[in-house]
Amino acid sequence: MKIPLGGGAYLEPDDRRASRFRFPIVGLAPIPGTRGVYAILSCGHTVMIFGNPEMMGEHAFCTACRDRATVSDV
Repeated sequence: MKIPLGGGAYLEPDDRRASRFRFPIVGLAPIPGTRGVYAILSCGHTVMIFGNPEMMGEHAFCTACRDRATVSDV
């Protein structure tokens, strides 16, 4: 379920299901003024994580890769 944040941005929870769109986290950077972090993924994309990043484990879901996939690829 996507939660719109405005300006074309949205929040989407990661339910930790096995998926080909989950990639290893290669770096973390704090988001200024929040308790969130940017997670740099091995696919080259960056996602935002809010809450405890340790709970994500070593992988995060990449919505950019998922959104780029065509229906026939999924």
